[in-house]
Amino acid sequence: MKEDFDFDRVGKRLPYTAPDGFLDDMENNVWETVKLEILPSKPKRNFRLWYSVTGGLVAASIALLVVFNLLPHDSSNSFEDVEKAFANLSSSDQDYLFATYQYDLFMNE
Repeated sequence: MKEDFDFDRVGKRLPYTAPDGFLDDMENNVWETVKLEILPSKPKRNFRLWYSVTGGLVAASIALLVVFNLLPHDSSNSFEDVEKAFANLSSSDQDYLFATYQYDLFMNE
């Protein structure tokens, strides 16, 4: 920037112009928009909120069903299925499982 620049020589002239009544028209447009937002002719439904709440309730219901195991299941043959799976293991795998769980505190109560 030059050293001899003088701000007093610039003056108070604005470098832009606006048409007559431009600011008044803009103010009226803003007020009309505000009136429409504050006092709508029809109540707007907030579907995004409704979908969010409904989705949350569905997710919570599924989580409760999974956590508390309330889903119907057939557990009549569950021990027989475990015995069949154990019988299908090799003898070394059976020995390993037996040695591992032989001294388990929770299994021997």
